[in-house]
Amino acid sequence: MSRNKKIIKNIVILIILFFVFSKATGLYLTPLSAHENSERSIHYGPSEVIHIEDFDRGKYILCKYDKWVSCNTVKRELFFFWRFGSQVTGFENDKAKALDYTWGMSYENYKLYGIINDDKIRKIQITLNNGEVFTETEFYEDLFLFTWKADNDDQSWYFNNIKGYDSNNNIVFEDEY
Repeated sequence: MSRNKKIIKNIVILIILFFVFSKATGLYLTPLSAHENSERSIHYGPSEVIHIEDFDRGKYILCKYDKWVSCNTVKRELFFFWRFGSQVTGFENDKAKALDYTWGMSYENYKLYGIINDDKIRKIQITLNNGEVFTETEFYEDLFLFTWKADNDDQSWYFNNIKGYDSNNNIVFEDEY
């Protein structure tokens, strides 16, 4: 066998081993491929990616699928690989609610996301147990995403309530956790 054929054969073997390794370890080359494989692994989707937001160790991928809203977490691993995290299925949208949402946390990273079902809502405000208030007026189609980082493990950083306001600053929706 010539030297060129040996080189090509070894490159093909390395490529095949790389793909076997990445499938076996759950590592992917892009955040979107990790997200897509996470959906595929539980027979969910494919969802429509509406918004991607960075956080210090990864990305939040805000999506819609049929009657569902999800915010998948993908994390950077081993410098340039990606691994999927949590909440790929999200929640089923209850259109009877003006705002439908859920929230969660992973280590020190918190997120609250949802969908606006009432066209009158122009602003959403959340309050944490420690009194900190976050407000959002720019939405991703009809989806929204709040993210925050906690410095400690006590419950003062937990989500307390959410309010939806119309264009005249009247409360259209309010819910306490």
